[in-house]
Amino acid sequence: MADIPWLALGSFGAGVGSLYVLAQLRAHWDKPGARWFVATIATITVWSVVYGVALLVSRPSVRLALEATTWVCLLWLGYFFLAFALGYTGRRAILESPLFRGLAVVPGAVSVLALTNGAHGLLWTGARVTASGTASVVETAIQPLGYLSIFGTMLFVVFGTMLVFDTVLSYGPLYRREAIAVGLSPVPPGLAVLAWALGIGPAVNLTTLAFLPHLALDGYAFVRSDMFEFHPATRRAGERAAIDDIATPVAIVDVAGRVVNLNPAAEAMLGVPKRDALTEPLDGHVDGGRFRPGEDDDRFGVENSGRRRQYKLQQTELTDGAGTRLGYTVVFQDITDEIRRERRLEVLNRFLRHNVRNESVVIQARAELLADTLDGESADHAATIERAVDRLVASGDKARTLSEAGSDEAALEPVDLRGLVEETVAPLSAEYGGTVTVDVPADCTVESQPVLLGVVVENLVENALQHVPDAAVTVRATVEDDAVSLSVADDGPGIPEHELAVLQRGQETALEHGSGMGLWLVRWATTSLGGELSFDRSGGTTVTVRLPVAAEATVREKH
Repeated sequence: MADIPWLALGSFGAGVGSLYVLAQLRAHWDKPGARWFVATIATITVWSVVYGVALLVSRPSVRLALEATTWVCLLWLGYFFLAFALGYTGRRAILESPLFRGLAVVPGAVSVLALTNGAHGLLWTGARVTASGTASVVETAIQPLGYLSIFGTMLFVVFGTMLVFDTVLSYGPLYRREAIAVGLSPVPPGLAVLAWALGIGPAVNLTTLAFLPHLALDGYAFVRSDMFEFHPATRRAGERAAIDDIATPVAIVDVAGRVVNLNPAAEAMLGVPKRDALTEPLDGHVDGGRFRPGEDDDRFGVENSGRRRQYKLQQTELTDGAGTRLGYTVVFQDITDEIRRERRLEVLNRFLRHNVRNESVVIQARAELLADTLDGESADHAATIERAVDRLVASGDKARTLSEAGSDEAALEPVDLRGLVEETVAPLSAEYGGTVTVDVPADCTVESQPVLLGVVVENLVENALQHVPDAAVTVRATVEDDAVSLSVADDGPGIPEHELAVLQRGQETALEHGSGMGLWLVRWATTSLGGELSFDRSGGTTVTVRLPVAAEATVREKH
C-alpha cells in the first residue's frame, strides 16, 4: 500500500485546514453556538494531527496510545457538533438543560474506556500493529460496545446536521447553497467512519482524509458567508418572544379549532394552564362565547372568574410549504375599555344633542325677547346673552359633527368641488359680512366624502370671516398630477401662534388651548380624508388642504 504516506500527508493537510477555519472564526466566537463549533473543529485538528503522526510511528505501545486518542476524538466529535447545532439554531434551553449536560457523561466514560482498553478490551480486541510501506497500521476487532459508541456518535452528528440544515434552509434562497454545504459536509467523514468500522476497503481509517472536503464545505458555509452574523437563533428567539413575551393573548389552533399552543397572556385570559388546554377545543374553554376556526369576530366575549371581557378576534391561516392549511394563529384584542368609552361618548353625545341644545334654545329665545323689550344697558346685556348662547349652540353642532366625522365608511362619491364650495360659503358671507371669492375650476370633480369636505370649507371660511372685520377671503383649488390643493386665504393678522401650536401637537392642555372647535374639525376631517394640512401666516393666513388623488380622492378635470 504505497499510498499510505499520502494518507499521513492528507491528515496533516486536514489539520492545517482546520486551523485555518479556526482562525477565521475568531471574530464570531461570541455568536450563538460558535464556541461549540470551535470545539468541533479543534477536535478535528487533534484527530488529524494525531492520526498523521500515528501513521509514521512503528513502536506498538506509542502507536496504540495514539490510536486510542483518535477514538477519544471520535467519541467527543458528535457531542460537540450536536451542542453547536442546538446553540446555533436557538435551542439554548435544551443546550443548557441538565439532561444534555448529563449526556456528556457518555463520551467522557467511553473515552476513559478507550484510553484503558488494553486492560479490559471492551471496545476492541486483538490490536496488532503492522507495517505497510513507511506507515504503521493498527488492525483490531471492534466489540459490540465499540460499535455502539461509534454509531451513537454518528447519530449525534446526523441529528445536529438535520437541525442546522432544516433551520438554515428555512431562510429561503438567502442561504440555500450554504445550507446544502452544511448538509453535505458530514457525508465524507461519515462514510469513511462507516467503512473503517465495518471493515470495508483498506484496513486504514480514511476519516482524516475525508475531513478535507468536510472542512472545505464548512469553510464555504460559515466563513465565506455571513451565516454566523445572521444566525437562526435571532429569528427563533424573536418568534418565541413574538408569542410568549407579548401582553396580547395569542392561541395556535389546528383546523378543527383544537389548541396547539397558548402564550401566557392567553392562559391568563382563559383561566386555564396551557398543559390542560392542549388538544382541547378552544371553544370549550370559553364560557358564553363562540369560536369558529378561520372566522374573525368583532365582538367575542370571554368570561373568567365572574368577569366578562370583550375581544376582537383576528385569525391568520397557517400553511406548510405546499400550501396545505395546518391551522390558525388567533390573536385576541381586548376591546372592553374601547366599548365602554364608546358607550360613554354615546351618552354624552345624546346629552349634548338633546338636553344642552334644548335648554340653550330656551335661553336663546328668552334672551331675544328681553333684547326686544328692554332698552339701554339692559338690552345690551340681553343681546350679549343671546350671542353667547348662539356660540354655545354652534359649538354643540360642531361637537356633534365631530363625533360623526369619519364614522361613515360608505363608499366615496363624486363631488362637484366648485358647487360644494359656492353652496357652503354663500350663507356664511351673508351672515358674517365680508367678501368671499371662489377660484375653483368649473368642472373639477373629486371622489370624496361630501360631508367631511364641506366641514373643511365651512370652518376655514367661517374662521376667517369671524375673526377679520370686513374680511376678503379667497377659496382657490389647484389640480396637480397626484393631488388637489384647496386653499382658503384671508387678509387678516393671521392665526395666533398658540392656536397653531395646539393643532400641531394634536392635543390641548389646561393652560394652553384653542379658542374654538373650528380648526380642530378641519384638522380631523382632513385626516379622515387622508389629506395634509398646512398654514402660511405671511400677509394674512392661507390654510391649504392637500388631498391625494389615489385612494381617498381622485381628481377628474374636464377640458
